[in-house]
Amino acid sequence: MEMIIRYPALPEGMTQKDLEFQLADTLDDGGWLLGAGADAEGNWLDVELEDEKNNPKHAILAVKAYFQSAEFDPKTTIELAGKPVGIYE
Repeated sequence: MEMIIRYPALPEGMTQKDLEFQLADTLDDGGWLLGAGADAEGNWLDVELEDEKNNPKHAILAVKAYFQSAEFDPKTTIELAGKPVGIYE
């Protein structure tokens, strides 16, 4: 299952590499980063969730919790199957 994370900006003091490392650590065996970049809509991360071994809901909740604890902008969204949901919803 593919998940797209869109965020307006990184929290103060965080680099893109910090984000990628911390997200990989958060996902552990629950998924992996496919790509990252920026477009007209802002910054994005493309994540593949491992759904054969683990329930993807656990990874989704872990990602939301990570972005909340890192104090990302409230406009940050997690998109699954084309439907974006705010990280604070």
